[in-house]
Amino acid sequence: MRIIFFWSLLLCTVGMHAQPNVADSDSMVKIKDSLYLQLYGGFNKSANENLPMSEFTHYPWSMGAFVGLGREFSPLWGWRAALRLNHNKSRNVRRCESSKVYGWYNVGLFGDVTFDVTDVFRKSHTIHRDSLPNYRPKRFNLKAFAGVGLGYTWGFTNVPLSYTHEYSRDSRVVPAVRAGLTATYKLNRRWSIGAEVSQNFFEDHFNGVAYDTPIDGRTNLKVGLTYYFLKRKKKTPPPVIRVNRLKKVPPLLLMLPDPENTKLRTLQGHAFLDFPVNETVIYPDYRKNPEELAKINRDIDSVLFDKSVTIVNISLHGYASPESPYSNNTRLAKGRTEALKNYLMRKYSFSSKAFTTAYTPEDWENLRGFLMNTSERKVKDNFWYDNKAYVETPEAPDFVLAHRGELIKVIDKRMNPDAKEELLKKVGDGEPYQWLLQYVYPGLRHTDYIIEYEVKPYPVEKGRRLIYIHPEAMSLEEMYQVAQCYEEGSDNWLDALLIAVQTFPDSETANYNAACACIMTQRLNDAKKYIAKAGKSKDAKYVANVIKAMEGSAQWEIRNGRLFVNE
Repeated sequence: MRIIFFWSLLLCTVGMHAQPNVADSDSMVKIKDSLYLQLYGGFNKSANENLPMSEFTHYPWSMGAFVGLGREFSPLWGWRAALRLNHNKSRNVRRCESSKVYGWYNVGLFGDVTFDVTDVFRKSHTIHRDSLPNYRPKRFNLKAFAGVGLGYTWGFTNVPLSYTHEYSRDSRVVPAVRAGLTATYKLNRRWSIGAEVSQNFFEDHFNGVAYDTPIDGRTNLKVGLTYYFLKRKKKTPPPVIRVNRLKKVPPLLLMLPDPENTKLRTLQGHAFLDFPVNETVIYPDYRKNPEELAKINRDIDSVLFDKSVTIVNISLHGYASPESPYSNNTRLAKGRTEALKNYLMRKYSFSSKAFTTAYTPEDWENLRGFLMNTSERKVKDNFWYDNKAYVETPEAPDFVLAHRGELIKVIDKRMNPDAKEELLKKVGDGEPYQWLLQYVYPGLRHTDYIIEYEVKPYPVEKGRRLIYIHPEAMSLEEMYQVAQCYEEGSDNWLDALLIAVQTFPDSETANYNAACACIMTQRLNDAKKYIAKAGKSKDAKYVANVIKAMEGSAQWEIRNGRLFVNE
């Protein structure tokens, strides 16, 4: 049999020590090697397999390189992928017909199965999870491996390989197998040194000469380093020592809110009233008008809960849909806005002077908004219909979504509204327009209303009841006065201060008082939430330090009844 012997001495990077991975049991873990990288570089000594071993000292020197990647999937078994590149030199055939040396290149790709010989002698491959921090793997490790792969040889020179036998310089891919041993010695957590010996077999044509045996062989010896990709240990922040918590709350003074000279309030909504085609008269029983009118009435009744409330202004803005001539839509938008105004004047005896009206003949903005937010079925920033269950607002079908960009492009054109409407009808052969006309246009016929009203000041006696049912009518100062009429720390005292911050969530004074109230009632999590919105004043900073002292997260001391925190 013809065998080529290549003795390799290579610098390499290969495997490290074992890192524990979790086993099936919740309390036990298996000991397995983690992912590792191998890199080899150095020299090799090779020869044509027809040369006798007696001439080994005369074999020429050459160089090669190797890269590999592997991992264990059980304590004993693992895998490795290896890519080898060598420049080989050799003399010719057995009788040394020529003393000249020829060279060629060879690249090989192997997939190996590895077997951890060292672990065969380990008493146990599992340890208790509690022992992980103190686990140290063995320094010495021995692995056997076997693999299959492919080799590619090229770059034969013009030096004659043989004068008596046929040979070929054709480059080709050939199958290959190999087996060997790898020994490593651990240097530290990530690195180890090692040596590897392997025997490789390739289909013939490896060196161009093809006769006798159908395979070529090579023996490799290499030494080098090993690196493992270990998971980084999570850095845990040092524990906060809470051995000196402040238990007694130092005196905290609430802030007196600034008085509100004129208590102006607003309430706004949207009315989607139905009108017969081309009509401007409100029919209370027509379609969904009973529900829409009841909603408007509830809003106004909530404003007029007290006879002393004064309506300052009612702003009405009516909109019409753009499916008919612009001149007719102007008439409808204006007339329907006036119809709602007259309805409210009759029902509540409002004066016409209390109203401000405006109208938009064609609501292109909200039509565009619907197309931009079809998944939410909303227009005009944050609403479409207040009740999304209306059959008029199903989600847009695919044939509308497919033409959404084209529809929006038409809506954005600056041109005569009636001409724009005609262009819209032609998009997608008119199918998207017909769907919008049936399901979306009804929502474009709406009236927005804003009710501005003034509320008189309330005495504490009335405020104690009003704060629970109409807190919006009270000022922050009035709520503070209600809190002060109760015993500090009582439920009603706490309710008043928390309702105040809910009604005025952006007020620094309301947040400061709520934080103080939560500290006094041992609700530190809520106190931190409120003090974060209480501004940067000295008082707010002092309250924040009290919270830190009560949590034990800062060093503190009490001097003359006041808390001091060491920054």
